[in-house]
Amino acid sequence: MAKIKLRAFRDIKNYTRTISDCYIEYMNYCKYRGQREATIKSKESFYKYELPKMISVDEDITKITESMVLIHVNSMIDRGLKGGTYSTFVIKLKAFLTYCFKKEYLREFEIKIPNILLEKKAVYTEDEINILLTKPNLNTCVIGDYRSYVMIAFFIGTGCRSETILNVRVKDVNFENDSILFSHMKTKRQAAVPMSKFLRGELLEYINNMSLKYNDLLFPKINGTQMSYDTLHQNLQNYFKHCNIKMHGVNTFRNTFATMFIKNGGDIYRLKLLLNHSTIKTTERYINLLPLDFKEDLLQYNPLDNLQNNINKGTKLKFKNRK
Repeated sequence: MAKIKLRAFRDIKNYTRTISDCYIEYMNYCKYRGQREATIKSKESFYKYELPKMISVDEDITKITESMVLIHVNSMIDRGLKGGTYSTFVIKLKAFLTYCFKKEYLREFEIKIPNILLEKKAVYTEDEINILLTKPNLNTCVIGDYRSYVMIAFFIGTGCRSETILNVRVKDVNFENDSILFSHMKTKRQAAVPMSKFLRGELLEYINNMSLKYNDLLFPKINGTQMSYDTLHQNLQNYFKHCNIKMHGVNTFRNTFATMFIKNGGDIYRLKLLLNHSTIKTTERYINLLPLDFKEDLLQYNPLDNLQNNINKGTKLKFKNRK
């Protein structure tokens, strides 16, 4: 009997593999690789809402072409969508198709990530933070507002991500050495971060007022179960309305933390540790997107101005005579 290669056999039988089939297989692979829950949910959302805008998931995987991708992305640009939106689409699509290329489900083609002009990150002003951190009247306020107040103090005091704060437990807060253990992070590493005096006092009172136990989540729902991101966002949005302040987003607290840290004299290396970035380059890119003005700081160390100041103070500068 003649030996037939699998690829040739598939061609002969006109084998059809749908985009849906490939994506289900791809998602199983991502879960097997141990990708974090937020990443998995993001990829599921992409499959459900974004990918069908380009092509039906019931189509053969080979129907996806380089020309199709270019046309779809250009249509997103023409509709005035932000660079981050269509860039993210291409990044997620490229990850999926790279898997398909390696499996030889379709002929490989080049997928380039669009170059975009990154916008400065939004931050909350000091005046807004002061209003948000005005403690509610504990005798009259609702539980949701009190919890949101403490959560905002936690965000501003640690610079953590939303998925991190939702997984912190009472036992992770160490009042003996004033530190908080973050065990659920984007990088899948654990980290102990310092706890400020203000945050320490608020957490002590909060844990007592909410009658939380050692193994309880620090910021659960009323019934004690874990809060979802959507619930967190809605609760904070309600609190912002009560404070008459516009809410930009949950991650804006992290941007604000980083901005204030640098403005208060902190350096990039310590900020890297606090933000738990894997490399200093990540922190550098992050800082470049923050609304920071280093003009005054740079002028403070300008050699020419410092030489002139020394002269004005009466300091004699000796220069060798020119020959």
